[in-house]
Amino acid sequence: MRLFWMATIAFTGYLLGGVLTVCATTKSPSSEAMQINAEWRLRFEDRMCTDFCAPNHKHPEDELSRFRMNLTLRSSPNTTLFARLQHSYRRNRLNGTADTTEKSGFGQLYLDNRWGNTSLRLGRQEIVYGDNRVLAIAGWDNVGYTWDAVKLGFKGNRWQTDLFYGRPGMFPNSNTHPVLYGVYATYKPSAQWQSDLYLLRKEVIASGAPHRLWAVGVRPVVQLGKSAKLTAEAVVQTGQAGSKDLRAWGYWARLEYTLPHAGGTKLILQRDFASGGDPDGATAHTFDQLFGTTFSQCGRMGLQGWRNMSTWRLGLSGNPSPRWQFTADVHFNRLADPKDYWYSSGGTPIKGKDGKALRDPTGSAGTEVGTEFNCTLTYSPARDLQLSAGYGVFLPGRFVRQTNGGFADRTQWFYLQTTRKF
Repeated sequence: MRLFWMATIAFTGYLLGGVLTVCATTKSPSSEAMQINAEWRLRFEDRMCTDFCAPNHKHPEDELSRFRMNLTLRSSPNTTLFARLQHSYRRNRLNGTADTTEKSGFGQLYLDNRWGNTSLRLGRQEIVYGDNRVLAIAGWDNVGYTWDAVKLGFKGNRWQTDLFYGRPGMFPNSNTHPVLYGVYATYKPSAQWQSDLYLLRKEVIASGAPHRLWAVGVRPVVQLGKSAKLTAEAVVQTGQAGSKDLRAWGYWARLEYTLPHAGGTKLILQRDFASGGDPDGATAHTFDQLFGTTFSQCGRMGLQGWRNMSTWRLGLSGNPSPRWQFTADVHFNRLADPKDYWYSSGGTPIKGKDGKALRDPTGSAGTEVGTEFNCTLTYSPARDLQLSAGYGVFLPGRFVRQTNGGFADRTQWFYLQTTRKF
C-alpha cells in the first residue's frame, strides 16, 4: 500500500509538472521593473521504527506540499521590494490516525536599498551564511523560518561585512521568543582563499529560563589546486544557559576531492565535533548550534545535530550528466560526552520507545550512537522540473540499546519529491 501511494504521488507530481510547464510558456513576459515566479513542491516521507523499538510499530508517514509565489519590484536600479507568499500543508499519519497542519503568510517581505558600497535590507528576510551550521535557510523544512530584521551591509573589493538584528518572522517554533543579532564578515584576498569571521548573539527562553550567549567563529575556505577544497569552521561560545555559565566549543572540517573525468564526482571526508556536558553539572558545556541545521551534512535522516557529537563522514556526490545528480554517505556517530543527551539535527534530544529523551546520567552506556547510510538521486527532465528520491538507514549502537530499554532496532527513511518552478 505504501509503495502504491509513493508511486501515485510521484506520478501526479510529474503530470502536474507537465501542466505547469504549459502555463509557464504561455504567461506574459515579465519586465525588468517587475518579476513574478513561483515554486510548487510535493513530497512524501515514510519513516520506520523512529523510536528504535520495532514492537511499537511507530512508522509515521508525511504528505507535504509547499507553494511559493515570489514578486520582485524594482523602482530603481538600487531599490528593490521583494515579497514571497507561501502556503504549506502537512498531513501526518501514524497507527491509523492522521493530523493536518497548514500555514500561510509572507515568508519574506523586505525592502532593499543600496548606496554605492552600502546596503540596507529592512523587513522579513532570510539570514544565512556559510554552510548553514549556525544560521540556516532551512529550505528542506516545509515551512522554513525567516526573520523580521534589519541588515546593514558594507562591501569592498575583497571583503563584505553585515550587521543585523532580527526576531522571528515565519518561524515554526516562536514560543521561545528568539532574538538574534551580530556581525558577519567575509574576506577574500584571492580565488584560492576565503575566510569568514563572525560574532553572534542569541537570546531565547528555554524551559522557562532565559538563555543568552555569544558565539565567536571563523570559517576558512582554501582551494587546494584544481581538484581539492578544504572548508573548516570553529566556534567558541560563552554566556548564560538559564542559571548556569556556558562554556562550549565546536568545529568541523571537510575535504572535497573532485575525481578527474568523472562528471564532477567528489569524494568527501568530513570531521565534526561539538562539546557536550553533564546537564546536572555546575557549568553548561553543551554546544548550542544557534539557528543552524546539520541536515544533509551529518545525515539526511536528521538524527544528528551539532551538539554533543563526535562524528566522521565519508561521502560521494556527482553529476554523471546534466540531468542527473546523486549523493551517497556513511556517518559514524558518537557522543562527545557520555553523560549528555543525544541531539537531533534540530538541536532537540532524541526520544526512545517510552517517549523519554535518551541519556545515561552515569555515562556507563558509552558514546557509540550508531551508523547511518543514506543516498539521494535527482533527475531533471526539464529545466524547471525536478524529481528526487532518497533512502536512509540508521543502525543504532550500544548507547541506544543501553538507554532505550534494551531496544536498538534499525530505523529507515524514504522520500519522493517533485519540484516545479514557473
